[in-house]
Amino acid sequence: MHEGTERLPGPDDANTSAAECPDWCVAGHGVHGGEEDWIHVGEPLFVADGGTTARLCMSVDPETGARDGPYVLIGSSEYTPAAALALGRALMAMATAATPGDTKQELP
Repeated sequence: MHEGTERLPGPDDANTSAAECPDWCVAGHGVHGGEEDWIHVGEPLFVADGGTTARLCMSVDPETGARDGPYVLIGSSEYTPAAALALGRALMAMATAATPGDTKQELP
């Protein structure tokens, strides 16, 4: 993973680099040209059969350095971190309600 920093890329930067990455980014910056080099992505987490994954994603505007995100992408749906956290809590509550009396059940 890359080390994060407070500096954001600006209009004079040709592309982003490891120095501008959030610590969760695993993208190979400098490999792609143009817009693709301004997208930060995290490792995929497989959440369902059929290849559905969740991963962090954020883009940085190459002209202004403005950030869009981060978001949690689950399949083709985009969630703010707060919405993803609420979804996770709701899933945990649902799973806990389905196993009454067995609250110490281990996660798979």
